[in-house]
Amino acid sequence: MKNRTQRNSTKIFAHILVATLFAFSGSSIAQAHTKLIAANPAAASEVSQWPTQITLEFDEELQNLGDEKANFIVVNNALGDQVSESDEVLSGNTITVTLSANEVKGPVLVFYHVVSGDGHPVEGEYKFTYGVGEVTAQGVEEPESTSLPIGIYIASAVFIISGLFFSIFAYRRRNK
Repeated sequence: MKNRTQRNSTKIFAHILVATLFAFSGSSIAQAHTKLIAANPAAASEVSQWPTQITLEFDEELQNLGDEKANFIVVNNALGDQVSESDEVLSGNTITVTLSANEVKGPVLVFYHVVSGDGHPVEGEYKFTYGVGEVTAQGVEEPESTSLPIGIYIASAVFIISGLFFSIFAYRRRNK
């Protein structure tokens, strides 16, 4: 009788382990959203003349949510003043905004918020420099993005589930 109970516990454990592996292996695919593929002015570029507009191009069509302003670009000059208007134009996979006049040279921050084709909001930012040879603020560096491999999540899930099954098995065995 004990052998049969152990076999059933092992089968249940194996089924849950396989289900967990499938659940975690598909999660990276479900999180794919639109990405910025081109910008004018480009990220990390230096421009000698102040642009009249910013145009961003994404890898999939952007969604317009009716009257709600869900897609926008905000541009700030080196002093932190907003130099973008609120006249964004959405056309397929591109969004364009008009810039007001700017005399302040230095780093320019472009922040965007768009709604991807699958309905998820996507935001990001990049910098370019107005004025060739202008020095950016000291100590400001682009953050490095890190992502953990899916194996860490799977190993953690297996460890937690194994601990739960061991605890249940030990509890049942002690109470018999």
